[in-house]
Amino acid sequence: MSKQWVMVAGAMLLLCAAPAAVMAAAESMVTVTLGQQAPTGALGDVAKSGVMAGFSAGYRVTRWLATGVAVNYFKSPGSHDGDQFDIYEPSTEKIVTITLAEDWTITELGLYGKAFVFERGRLAPYLRAGAGAYSIRYSQDVAASSSGTTVGGFDQGSKFGVSAGLGARLRVAGGTSLGVEALYHQIYARDTELSLWTTGLTIGFGPVGN
Repeated sequence: MSKQWVMVAGAMLLLCAAPAAVMAAAESMVTVTLGQQAPTGALGDVAKSGVMAGFSAGYRVTRWLATGVAVNYFKSPGSHDGDQFDIYEPSTEKIVTITLAEDWTITELGLYGKAFVFERGRLAPYLRAGAGAYSIRYSQDVAASSSGTTVGGFDQGSKFGVSAGLGARLRVAGGTSLGVEALYHQIYARDTELSLWTTGLTIGFGPVGN
């Protein structure tokens, strides 16, 4: 297990070990996020826009501050996904025409904090920031080919990253809320910095009356 994953796992254990009295007094909520993501910078050069899905669980420790853990999944086709190429296949010593299937997937596991600002009644705007481990996977395969080929493979690694952005939620009934959220993610790879924007719709569930 990488150092980044160990750090995040340790922080999650500390969060889960919060005293029961604090948890009971706080506003707890789980949130599902579905939306789009747009790679930028170096990642934008090799990946297209894609989709994202996220799940978070946290609680409000004060009237203006909430904290929790989050798991997010980002998926993008590669910049050459669907392109056709003529390649030399060593096993048959022939030129093969292939249609490339190229994908980038990123899974984030981390901690976040929300600072609520200008909350009025059911509407709660907030600023959000977080940090965690990002598992990045690049895969390349053949969607179609004129002959048999051995082209394909993947590469994977985990990197540390941070995120920041804003959002708003609106309580619609009991402990259920709907909202929107936009975040910027910065991932620190060895040779470059990878980044992406995510925008999504959120639906939250919590105890009635919180």
